[in-house]
Amino acid sequence: MLERIDQLDKYYSPIEKINTSTWILFLISAILSIAILYTNSIEYPLVKQLIEICFMIVVIIYSILSIYNSYYLIPSVEKLRRKQLLSDSFGVPLTSENTENYYNNEFIPSLNRLGMNVLENSFFAKNVCLKMAEKERLKIFIYFLLWIIAMAYRNTDLSLILIITQIFFSGEIIISFIKIEMLRFENSSIYDKLYTYFLHDISSTTPRGIATILDLFTSYEVAKANASLKQSSKIFMQLNPRLTEEWKMIRNTLTEQRTSHHD
Repeated sequence: MLERIDQLDKYYSPIEKINTSTWILFLISAILSIAILYTNSIEYPLVKQLIEICFMIVVIIYSILSIYNSYYLIPSVEKLRRKQLLSDSFGVPLTSENTENYYNNEFIPSLNRLGMNVLENSFFAKNVCLKMAEKERLKIFIYFLLWIIAMAYRNTDLSLILIITQIFFSGEIIISFIKIEMLRFENSSIYDKLYTYFLHDISSTTPRGIATILDLFTSYEVAKANASLKQSSKIFMQLNPRLTEEWKMIRNTLTEQRTSHHD
């Protein structure tokens, strides 16, 4: 097996570190927001002020890191990844970063290779997003159950319910889950359309073929931009051996189908 080289991997490390940091800050802010409700019972004003100041600092840092990650780091890395995709597809070095054996198909640099590369990307992405979504669904169920219990318990302070509701419907829980589900759906749709395209061996030299590949390439990039999230490297590594074998079977099936059309 040829060694896979991807020098873009190093750019994803800061994103992962910030994702971890923002999640920790989110949990701390959630705990502090609940603690503030009960500061009136604290005898020492200094302790009360300290909790409130810590809460403000945590929220500010969390907001800054989230914005930096979503609107700068992730788009910057995805821009490099897009250049790498186009470089491999057309044999043009749009970036100085070295990537070898990142994509696995037999097409020479061409529009068809771009389509097959996007097909491969969407195949892996839809499976990784599905696994991420499954974990998030379990989290959402647990959070929702706790929220319902708090709502149903008559003695629960209304202010506490409001804070729990705010936490539950925040960007780190519901919105993040929606983004993953939308990205999974978009990748599944793009994969199905490209699979049909190659299965029917539509010529990439016709206006229909050109428009189809460019439309799906654009849809793939727009879906990633809209989601503005990093897919889990841990889940990717867990699924990679199985998905690689499945991709080889898919690629071989489409290659055989294409060969039979030309016989």
